[in-house]
Amino acid sequence: MKRVPALIGIILSALLAFACSPSEDITVTEYWARPGIQGGNSAVYFIIENNTAEDEVLLSAASDAANYVELHRSSMTEDGTMMMQQQESIPIPANSSVALEPGGLHVMLIELTQDLTPGDQLALRLNFQKSGTRELEVTVREP
Repeated sequence: MKRVPALIGIILSALLAFACSPSEDITVTEYWARPGIQGGNSAVYFIIENNTAEDEVLLSAASDAANYVELHRSSMTEDGTMMMQQQESIPIPANSSVALEPGGLHVMLIELTQDLTPGDQLALRLNFQKSGTRELEVTVREP
């Protein structure tokens, strides 16, 4: 009979540890946006971590802060000029991370509906193939 309370204690401890462990298989960290003026453009940057054994895909992003929101990649051309190319999606391989950063992948905010000044916040929705939607409150800051 003394083993039953001990066994119950062990089971409860295991359940509590499981319940308190991080359940986010896809995490988004270090998010920020560039300042911009109404009618102009801006960009949002962040890191996506895929903590699963399956590949994931960022399908799209949305925000009321801009009329159009697109996934983009900046790259250098052979003649040394920067160009941006819209991306249909951004793959996030299993057990890895992808950085959206200046000069590379980013979320482009086109035709801003408001000025974005340092310290402002904007809502951003990220739509993933398997993980669904993530809602972020992104802070505007200088690069």
